[in-house]
Amino acid sequence: MGRITAPEESIVKTKLVGFFTIAIIAICPLAQATPSGLTYLDSTWSSSEGEGGELIAINPNGTILASYHGEEIILFNTTTLEPIGDFTFGEDIAAMEFNPNGSLLAINKRSTVTLKESIKLIDMNSMEVLESSVLADDRFRDLSWSIDGKILAAQGNDGNGDIEQYHVPSLYLKNSLLDVHVVDVTCIDYRSDGQYVVTGDESGRWAVWNLQGELQSNYKTYSEGIIDCHFSPDGSDVVLLGENGKFVSKVFGGAEKYTENIEGAKQIIFPKIGNRMHLSVESDDFRGLVSYDYNSFSPLTSTSFFHKVEDVAFTENDYGRIQSLFVAGGTGEIAVYLRELIPNGFNQPGVDLDGDLVPDDLDPDDDGDGIIDDWDDDIGCDAPAGTPCSRYPDLDKIRNIEIFVGEQFTVSDQITLPTEDSSHIRNLSRNAVAKDNAISASEVGLFENAICLNMDHGDIVDKWRESIELSNGELGDGTVSCAVLDGMELIRDGDSTTQITILITTTFNYSTVVSLPLDISLTEQPLPTDGSIAWLAPAHPISLTFEGDGVESSEIPLWWNNEDNIATVTMNQVSVKNPEFIETVIDLALNPFAFILYLGIAIGSVTILVRRSNRIEFDLDDDVEVEDIVEEEEPEDFYEEDGISEIEDDLDDYELEEITTPKRAPPPKKRKMYTTTEDDSLLVKKKRVTNSQLNRDGPITKTKRKRLVAKDENSEFVKELAPVEMKTQQKIKTRKVKVEIPEPKPEKKDRKPVKRKAKKKNSNGTSKKEVKDGDNKSAEPVIDENELQDNLLNDFTGDD
Repeated sequence: MGRITAPEESIVKTKLVGFFTIAIIAICPLAQATPSGLTYLDSTWSSSEGEGGELIAINPNGTILASYHGEEIILFNTTTLEPIGDFTFGEDIAAMEFNPNGSLLAINKRSTVTLKESIKLIDMNSMEVLESSVLADDRFRDLSWSIDGKILAAQGNDGNGDIEQYHVPSLYLKNSLLDVHVVDVTCIDYRSDGQYVVTGDESGRWAVWNLQGELQSNYKTYSEGIIDCHFSPDGSDVVLLGENGKFVSKVFGGAEKYTENIEGAKQIIFPKIGNRMHLSVESDDFRGLVSYDYNSFSPLTSTSFFHKVEDVAFTENDYGRIQSLFVAGGTGEIAVYLRELIPNGFNQPGVDLDGDLVPDDLDPDDDGDGIIDDWDDDIGCDAPAGTPCSRYPDLDKIRNIEIFVGEQFTVSDQITLPTEDSSHIRNLSRNAVAKDNAISASEVGLFENAICLNMDHGDIVDKWRESIELSNGELGDGTVSCAVLDGMELIRDGDSTTQITILITTTFNYSTVVSLPLDISLTEQPLPTDGSIAWLAPAHPISLTFEGDGVESSEIPLWWNNEDNIATVTMNQVSVKNPEFIETVIDLALNPFAFILYLGIAIGSVTILVRRSNRIEFDLDDDVEVEDIVEEEEPEDFYEEDGISEIEDDLDDYELEEITTPKRAPPPKKRKMYTTTEDDSLLVKKKRVTNSQLNRDGPITKTKRKRLVAKDENSEFVKELAPVEMKTQQKIKTRKVKVEIPEPKPEKKDRKPVKRKAKKKNSNGTSKKEVKDGDNKSAEPVIDENELQDNLLNDFTGDD
């Protein structure tokens, strides 16, 4: 059998959630207790606009639940959760408590200027509010009854922390517990024999009194503010809970027995039977109820919550085991935690389409898709022609089980919760982390962890192991993880139709190896275990999918829960044909590692092109170099100073055009042809590279003169030489020519500077250039073009 891995799409998320759940268990000792078998399965619903939900109370026989919602107290039947009565007082309620026999419900409401009363009594037999009342501290939250129910204790209205005891039902003052508490009192409790009262306040002071109001020894100071205090069930101990989670048990009138810090602990509850103690907890790591063995102070069981914990009440069986747990979450409903959910009409005779053992005439959902039959036809479905939607389930909504055979054997059980339960869960979750009425990812994670911690993982593993039969190999140990797939995060407030989809994944190791072909049979459709939220979702019918890596997939789209109906499939290895040459080439070309090679080739090609382009530009720059416009330095013995000055005079006489020195410019990248046409712009002369051999006259740069007027196509630009001081001064004779310049004076044109050499003498000893008389210097010179050209020609000829 080849290597088989789990499908990433359906397993990765559940693995992450499972890891996160294990991490939570590891860092939170409270969560290490065994699951209690309780999980969220229902809610009391006050109204669609219900508010509050911070206070609850349950009568001693566990039949009536009182819940406070926005100035209104609603009474519910604890079995059916149907409302059986309500009372409106028009003011906020701070506390309420049933008397020991359940005949009276005492409340402490806000007083007004016109109505000076806070404590009122409700007769549960007549369902009426009694006329008697008394004004106490209307913010006090812990009313306490004496064991016989004849005394009710509360903090007085004087504001100095004194505690008052009232006769019932008249509510006349009996006595006061004075001179200990100077701040708000937080807890009062009567001992089981009815002889003593323990009290504590928010400053940390606590004391024990008798019924006559006498202090028993001095008051004591706790290390932190006290939020709850009780006598143990047998009355031998006093237990205290501090605001920072410090729990202490002390022998009555004696030494300390046990102490522990429990972060987030809020309330101590002792059952009426047994030696257990329950602590409600709300912290960043854990929210729920933890049950301890009071004798050993070791955690026994825990129930995880996914919402706020404002108040807790429960019913218990004859052995002190919690049967129903009610939690106020600060919303318009009370969360109800149960072990299992038995629907109305369960196991009664009648036609049963979906096989849930509830006859169709009593079952609101005959087809088992979680949608009420009355809504099925309105929503629509893909049922065959002539079949109503109420008789044909939505295959996307029914329970879907996917079995994956790989390195591990994975069973993914996907369930969809009914619309009403989904709405209740979202309503409780909205304010679990922040009061923003929007369900965030952290609130979804809180729900995932709570429902998974409440499941009995061992029972789930055992049920699947018993239901699955393999033709070869055997399943070993298993683990369970949970994930919410849809229906919670970012769902709008007030949505009552979107369903929540949950995935419960059980992963098995193999105790003996399996091989293909493999026959897999499901002998039954397993029911949920205790503490599983799957009780809310229809368990039948089921859609089955069988998959694996390198294995042919199989599917049973609809498996009804009928007797002797076993689902069996055979999983064979996929036959792989040899790939063709083109397919092989394409696979290699599309391999991710091939793209690294492609990228390297592309980068190398671009680098070569860039380097080649740069090299060409450098070569052009080496061949052609722009000569600076500045004049080069001439040898010192080239001109004599007097000759240079005379040449400059001649140039002044010729009235040469004004010369403008151009700015230096970068060399052109391409060679250009030089012309002397009138339309051409001034060209830059290029330096000619020659050897360093001197000519016969010495280190003199040879140049040619440009004609001043006539334009020659073969003429070249001549660079003007800067005058240099000569070592040997030799007088050069010159002549001046008298010229006349007609008016108006012609415009000057930009001309290239012309370099001139010193004039040579003719054979007759005279200079080729005549000089004007001193008295004619004021006259403007006129250039004789023909004579000037002849002289220039003779000069060049003479040089050669």
